[in-house]
Amino acid sequence: MTHETHTRRRAFRKGHAVRGILVLLAAAASSLLAATAAQAGAYTVTKVADSARDNFNPNSFTCSSINNRGDVAFRAGRTSADGLDSFDGIYRVNADGTLTTIAEDPKRRTFGFLGNFPSMNDLGDVSFAANLAPNFDQAILRGNGKKVTTIATTAKGLFNFFGFDTSVSNSGEVAFKGELNTPTFDEGLFSGSGLKLTTHYLNHADVSLDGQPARFGGNDSRPSINNLGQIAFDESVQPNFDPGIFTGREGVFSTIAAPVSTVSVEKPTLNDRGTVAFYRSAFDATGQFVSTIVTGSGGPLTTVADTTGPFGSFGFRPPSLDNNGRVAFLATLDDQVTSGIFVGPRVVQDRVIETGDKLDGGTVAGLQFCEEGLNDLGQLSFIATIADPAAPNGSRTAVFIATPKK
Repeated sequence: MTHETHTRRRAFRKGHAVRGILVLLAAAASSLLAATAAQAGAYTVTKVADSARDNFNPNSFTCSSINNRGDVAFRAGRTSADGLDSFDGIYRVNADGTLTTIAEDPKRRTFGFLGNFPSMNDLGDVSFAANLAPNFDQAILRGNGKKVTTIATTAKGLFNFFGFDTSVSNSGEVAFKGELNTPTFDEGLFSGSGLKLTTHYLNHADVSLDGQPARFGGNDSRPSINNLGQIAFDESVQPNFDPGIFTGREGVFSTIAAPVSTVSVEKPTLNDRGTVAFYRSAFDATGQFVSTIVTGSGGPLTTVADTTGPFGSFGFRPPSLDNNGRVAFLATLDDQVTSGIFVGPRVVQDRVIETGDKLDGGTVAGLQFCEEGLNDLGQLSFIATIADPAAPNGSRTAVFIATPKK
């Protein structure tokens, strides 16, 4: 990477911080689960947060995560008291229905832009990335509603920037990617719990891959850490820089999807059994470009769903994988209009909810589903845009839990 390219890259990343500056608050709880439950397919759907009811900006929601005790974390935004400005926030709706603020700064003195994806473990700890005030430094953080712990920051001079998607284990270890402040701008994979940082690989150093020396390229994509401390990630391999999927830690890795120049693989999610779910894309023998959701643990890959049938494309976020091996994902159908959340390849039998469904007194107009949207009980958390004539401007956004019917 040239110095000029790096300079432009830093300027672009820091430009994202211009949205504002945030301070931490320990938030008061309020019951959010009292909403009327709606039903969709084989699931009971319960609302846990609503833009109109709970004073969130309807266009500010990005991702939600659900853990095994039924807490839901999400990112959203609110309008300042003067009505002239807005600020980001990370929130957790607890299983008992109370709302906990993880990070919020109405006066914009501490935080600016907050990362779109909040990762959450089974203890309710939430990891996320943020731009900081007043100098637009970046930080990797973990919060529980009482305090926020800094995992890493560019303010100390070690890092230039971070990938803005993190992953947190039940031990509180947060995995992330970043670029070091070195003359060669070394990029790599790191993790930490707030006491010390572990470097797992750098793009300038050899690592052990399947027992042989190898060297990764370096990108900013999201890693996925499981509760055993193993980390899955997509990365290119030198010298050809073909992309692959790998797991391991501290320089010792194994291959899940071998690098192939004609195949694109990305966005892995790792469970505690060592299974990884990810996207795989390539041209088939007929010249058709096919996207596939697959799972693997180092041997043959298993296809979960692909775009050769009724699915036209999959979501921008990674598929979600639980510890039982179940996979959930967002997909758009071949009509390129209807999108839905599915737990398998069958459009009808595996559908959780889709646009056009009636939900919570309105009609589903849009859906967001992310990589930690499925827990081991089969519950899913998702964000829906609801067309509702009674809402301001005829639309509102809400966060829901879908629970399988017994």
